[in-house]
Amino acid sequence: MKSKQLLILLIIACNVGYVSGQLTNEALASAVARQECAEIASELEQTPLVSEGMKFNGAVCLYRNGDVERAMALFQEVRQMEAQQQHLATFWLAKCQATLGNDSLALALLQMIPPGILNDRMLSQKEFDHLAKEYEAFIRLKHSVGPAFNIWTGLLAVIAVLGLLIGFILLFGKSRFSAGEKWLSAVMFAFALILISYVVIWTGYALYFPYIQNIWPFLTFLVGPSLYFYLKDTFKEDYTGKEVAVHYIIPALSLLLSLPGILADFGLQTGISRDLFIIGTSPTLLTGHLLFYSVLIFYMTKNEWQVDSNIKIWTRVVAWGMILYTAAFLTYFILVRCSFFNPEWDYAISFVMGLGILSVAYMGLLQKRIFSSEPIGNYLPVKKYQSSSLTDSASESIKRRMERLLQEEQVFKENELRLADLAAYLDISRHQLSQVINEHYGVNFFELMNKYRVEHTKRLLADPAYDHYTIIQIAFEAGFNNKASFNRCFKKEIGMTPSAYRIKENSEQ
Repeated sequence: MKSKQLLILLIIACNVGYVSGQLTNEALASAVARQECAEIASELEQTPLVSEGMKFNGAVCLYRNGDVERAMALFQEVRQMEAQQQHLATFWLAKCQATLGNDSLALALLQMIPPGILNDRMLSQKEFDHLAKEYEAFIRLKHSVGPAFNIWTGLLAVIAVLGLLIGFILLFGKSRFSAGEKWLSAVMFAFALILISYVVIWTGYALYFPYIQNIWPFLTFLVGPSLYFYLKDTFKEDYTGKEVAVHYIIPALSLLLSLPGILADFGLQTGISRDLFIIGTSPTLLTGHLLFYSVLIFYMTKNEWQVDSNIKIWTRVVAWGMILYTAAFLTYFILVRCSFFNPEWDYAISFVMGLGILSVAYMGLLQKRIFSSEPIGNYLPVKKYQSSSLTDSASESIKRRMERLLQEEQVFKENELRLADLAAYLDISRHQLSQVINEHYGVNFFELMNKYRVEHTKRLLADPAYDHYTIIQIAFEAGFNNKASFNRCFKKEIGMTPSAYRIKENSEQ
């Protein structure tokens, strides 16, 4: 009995030893990617090549190790399978034929490969140097599959560069956007880099810049949350770091799952399955994420308390732009499954992104006065308050009552004062109050309140009775709720810092 058990153990040990000398599909693919075929030559001889992937990678290694005849036989088997790698097998067969000096056969094989698979870099390999010198047909073939721009890709490339420029100006420059320019810069960078990624793929330059082509899904996840917080800032709504973190969980997970694929494009093999990349860039997840934020952003812009006409129109442009972008994205992923799909329809998504970039350029850079509260109707075909029933005399009456309330009762000193609060004091609607402020003062509610606060601060800084107060104490007394906004508003109105103004007033007394 013991001898029988010993014999079984010996057989198992022998089998384990035999298997351990063989290569797995993953190990063979890794050796090909790392160009370590010479190191696995002995294991390759012991490994049965059964599947398509094993045959293809085994043939590549045999070719690199100098066994061209055996490699050709395996590549021919892969071609006959008519499966996923048949066209790549045809290409490698052409390399084998060129290596053996059969140039005409090599050229014929290359001409069988579809243009979408054959590319300039493949035809630039050293095995085809003789073909390039002797065969005019090869030169024409290489020219036909080379990377190139057309009118669409050229235009989108220019817009992408403009988007990067706008992003940098919003991030580091002094834009006229009332708030949230850093969030908007994130959207501009995302759109611009997505456009660049698309253009690189369409023009064929992905061969030379492979690390760009797979970043667009992660960047797409950034668009919704960044626009959401841009509008939060625009509407002066508070939010916490925890809320920001929650909204960026999915983009962070997408980046994490996409990382192995992105690193592979840089030539860095992590050994992690690319299936994670497929999960992190799922079209269903992408379109669902965009739909969620399209609805969220649309309902944000329906908030009636934020009714300054300039900003209201702009935020609605943002909301409808997000809806249009999502619709184009969703339509593409539906139609791509149809037999009549035209790949050029992919331009629709890029066209919407391009419009978004150009809109920001127009609204924020070319017509900066819009964000200094000059009526937006001067630049867009809109008519403000066209449905308003407020007469001129009623508007003037509300203006006088509001000024009396601000000057005598100084309600602007309430640092949490909102448009709705002031409208309630006057017993009118928020829309009517916003119309009166915009028409009579040419500013929005927040800017008007800050003007009153700055004037009050000036009086206190010049009053010797307040010399023992710090500047920030006086700012809080005037209704400001943080130092940064106070300093910014004061300098904008007066042209100097609060401390310089105080010194100036003290020296004149």
